[in-house]
Amino acid sequence: MATIIFPKLSLKESLNRAPGAPAFELGFEAFQDKMVAFTEAIDAYVLREKEAISQSAAQHTAAVRNLHAEKEDTEARIEDARAREREMLENIEAERHHLTGLTASVGRLHSQLNKLREQGSTLDGELSGVRREVGVERATKERQVKILSDMGGADETQLAILEGALGLKIAGVADGRLLFTFTLIDSAKPYREFCFVLDVKDEYAVPLCDPPIATGELVAQLNADRDLGAFVRRVRAAFVAHAAR
Repeated sequence: MATIIFPKLSLKESLNRAPGAPAFELGFEAFQDKMVAFTEAIDAYVLREKEAISQSAAQHTAAVRNLHAEKEDTEARIEDARAREREMLENIEAERHHLTGLTASVGRLHSQLNKLREQGSTLDGELSGVRREVGVERATKERQVKILSDMGGADETQLAILEGALGLKIAGVADGRLLFTFTLIDSAKPYREFCFVLDVKDEYAVPLCDPPIATGELVAQLNADRDLGAFVRRVRAAFVAHAAR
């Protein structure tokens, strides 16, 4: 706090002072100057402090803004990381389900493969059996062909005789089928034709006969003895019996 100093007056100055004038000098001018200087100093101090406070406030505001921006950026990065984590977990779960499905599919495929292997083993056994049966059948057919070939020459000779004596004509009508046509059967109509078709491909069979007669037992006997000449004679006899009715 400033101290006010009042000047002292001498005796002569006191005697010569004007009536009604103060007995001492107050020094208002010097006081006023000091007060102005003091006020200016206070104002300068207040201005500096205001500027410092304003600068500090601006720095604080900038710092708060930066912190807020950093906080928002950090929160955004955290949310992005959480989103990536959720996506990754969803992908892992989807992969887990997919893997479970693949494992089940592989299990089913293994089961089917084992069944196919078992079926393959069974089929291999059956195929071996079929091959054996085919071999036996082929051998049987070869023997039958040989027998038929051996009998063919004798049959041809017998048939040539029968054709002239019995009024018989033989012609091929299809693959493995022969048409036998008789005349001289019906004494009333010597040129009336009696015919039948003989199938000679595998077992002998008579698919067509005109006029119809019972040929079942005759064909069975032919397949048993393989005597074609005797079969033709028996069929002619059956035709003769039929014509005599």
